[in-house]
Amino acid sequence: MASDVDLRKLRYFLAVADEGNFTRAAASLHIAQPVLSRQIQSLERELGGPLFVRHPRRLELTPAGRRLLKDGRRLLASAARLADDVRGLATGLRSLTVGHHRAVPIRRTVLAFRRAHPGVEVTVVPLDHDSEIRAVLTGAVDVAVVCLSSPPEGVATAVLRREPTMVALSTAHELARRPVVTLADLAPFERARFDDTGPGGRPLRDADDRLDLLADSSAVHLAPALVARRYHHPDVRFIPVSDAPPTPVLAVWDGARDTRLIADFTSVALEAYDAMDGNTRPAGPVRGAGGGVPGGEGGDGGRGVGGRRDRGRGRASAGRASVGR
Repeated sequence: MASDVDLRKLRYFLAVADEGNFTRAAASLHIAQPVLSRQIQSLERELGGPLFVRHPRRLELTPAGRRLLKDGRRLLASAARLADDVRGLATGLRSLTVGHHRAVPIRRTVLAFRRAHPGVEVTVVPLDHDSEIRAVLTGAVDVAVVCLSSPPEGVATAVLRREPTMVALSTAHELARRPVVTLADLAPFERARFDDTGPGGRPLRDADDRLDLLADSSAVHLAPALVARRYHHPDVRFIPVSDAPPTPVLAVWDGARDTRLIADFTSVALEAYDAMDGNTRPAGPVRGAGGGVPGGEGGDGGRGVGGRRDRGRGRASAGRASVGR
């Protein structure tokens, strides 16, 4: 008789598959690596075979692992939705969990939504750029507001606004005195890579660490203008890129869970972003910095650099934008 799938072990498996590394997955789960390894081995025994091929420096999913990865997120999300629905029926309370990239302002949106829906408990969860889609698909958040030019299949999106694309570079860079640059100007320079560690293996903990890395580098980094408004560094400058497509700010949610609350939140978010004044086109170069922003390689091919909004909702195209190259 087949055994039931342990949702906790499934969550551990998804973390390892996402990180591609037991050490990073254990850190993200806040458990010890040996514990994680034992739990994955136990899951493999329960399912009758290996889920990973363990190479010396990397992990590779087996066919069974690929199948579990494909459907495992849905299973976790369904379990989370069931718990929320039952809790709502039992307590009479409704809830909405909203995720957002740390550079994306959502305070006005959340306040407006709470005013319009006083009976809904709203929880706000800041997300790192590499965890946004995972949070949506696993049900950790109901909807997320992010900068992401190419979301993967399985999520639905609404464009809230389009942010001008800028380049962040060191104030010592040879382009730093330019009032505006083009993509051709940037072509000779390496794109910044924000990996897990900086020089000497020191961990990159947050945006400030990434800014320090960029300030000491000749590399360049494309990012939406909202990053320049959110982060500042005395040795990093943001300059408009005249011919780069804008970066969309998106509301993203699980395409299989298109609820009325999510639709209402998206409508409120559109109105809140419409009400923002003077934030769609910076006047010129900006001192400040940011890093690790999804969609940092530019936008989604929209025309122009200013606040035209596409209010259409629908499935997103496959593939994620990468930061650096």
